[in-house]
Amino acid sequence: MKEEVFRLEQVSLPPYLYDINMHLYRGEVVGLLGINALGIDELLTILQKNISLHYGHVYCNDSLVNDYLLTYKRENNVTIIERSSLLIETMSVEENLFILKKGCKQHLIRYSLLSNQMESLLQPYDLTIEKRTLVKDLSQFEKMVVQFIKAKLTRSSLVILKDLSSFISENDLLRLEPIMKQLCKEGMTFLYVCNHHQEAFRFCSRCYLLRDGRIIKHLLSDQMTDRIINTYANAFTQLVELGDRQDQYSEQKSCEALLRCDQVAYKNLQNLTFEVGRGETVVLLDSENLALDSVFSLLSGTSLPKKGSLLIDGKIPSLKNRDIALVPSKPDKHLVFNQLSLLDNLLFTADHKLKRLWLKKSRRRALGREMEELFGKRLDALDPYSFERDARLRLVYQRLFLQNPSFLCVVQPFSSVDMYQRIELITYFDRFKQKGASILILAVSLSDTLQIADRLLVMKEGRIERELLRRDFAQYQGLAGSVPSLSKK
Repeated sequence: MKEEVFRLEQVSLPPYLYDINMHLYRGEVVGLLGINALGIDELLTILQKNISLHYGHVYCNDSLVNDYLLTYKRENNVTIIERSSLLIETMSVEENLFILKKGCKQHLIRYSLLSNQMESLLQPYDLTIEKRTLVKDLSQFEKMVVQFIKAKLTRSSLVILKDLSSFISENDLLRLEPIMKQLCKEGMTFLYVCNHHQEAFRFCSRCYLLRDGRIIKHLLSDQMTDRIINTYANAFTQLVELGDRQDQYSEQKSCEALLRCDQVAYKNLQNLTFEVGRGETVVLLDSENLALDSVFSLLSGTSLPKKGSLLIDGKIPSLKNRDIALVPSKPDKHLVFNQLSLLDNLLFTADHKLKRLWLKKSRRRALGREMEELFGKRLDALDPYSFERDARLRLVYQRLFLQNPSFLCVVQPFSSVDMYQRIELITYFDRFKQKGASILILAVSLSDTLQIADRLLVMKEGRIERELLRRDFAQYQGLAGSVPSLSKK
């Protein structure tokens, strides 16, 4: 008989959640897929903390821990693993595992004993960490496994895995699979939260689909197929897969290179060589998640290679060059400035094309009126952080569209975005391509990046291991995202 870990009955928290019914059992991996983002953060908060509910009941290990009549004001024993680790970076792995554990009463710390205990705990998962290693010196994958061990030691009722593919490489996701199976056998329960069904289907025995704060479908194992998911993501299928947009990605003809990376050696890069042609979109997949930061640093011009050359339109990259645009991961946080109004956020990288822009308020207001359909009225008086994430993402890409760069580099553009946001971003990338921009996508997981790509370059050990044209994308055997249909032409 299955042992129930969590049960949510008719949980409602307007305007975010409505009538949520969910069952989680010991020793299984359950997926939570957001068709859109509304309600996901609130649902995860309810699982972790017993916040006030509008209606409904929450049970943990057969005990009522929260209902709409009484809030119990205590946290549940739930671990969440996401990009920002809960481990203390400046302390060793042993200290994080044992000394920071609740109930630790050791007055004299015997590190040799703790190191031996750590090694025995890591051994079943085929992971070796040197004694007294600081957490900040671990890879993202190692940090994740250490958090698994800590959750096991603290007997967490539930481990929530949130958007792993945004910071864990494809190779590490493959290594993760047997570890999760082993932990499930030991009684651990996982809730796998992500935005791409193919990723969830690989790990989960069943999935909940959440849209507009409601669970619209509970998919059992035999229902977890592309055909069924497409009925609930019809907008994506119609606008992205079946639309005429595919025709612009017909067979890429040879063209002059705008970006040339020739025998570059820098940090983890070893003789990296590739090109991006004018008007071409290339996905550079770092299957080990070891070198993307180095590539981005070189493209920004803040670093120079130790060997080789990296040139854009024959010049060394520079942040002062408005023909180059660089977009880091999560640009809604890093490229939106609360010191500026929403209108000034939109215009400040386009002032080289609009003379006397800052001297004429009437001109800025006139431009703002053209953007009212996208952002509403009185843009010159609006704080960008008063908007939701989808509007801030739209702000960043609309600014870039006004800037009109000839080269655009974007890191993980579809990381942690829901289906409707992916549709909008794909539309922006199509518009950049139609204007003739060259685009380089830096990715550790594919998600929907192949939908906007002419070529895929797979990087391993700091060099290009494999190259695939659009017609060959289906041959890629990694943890791929959606593979685009071929052009009708």
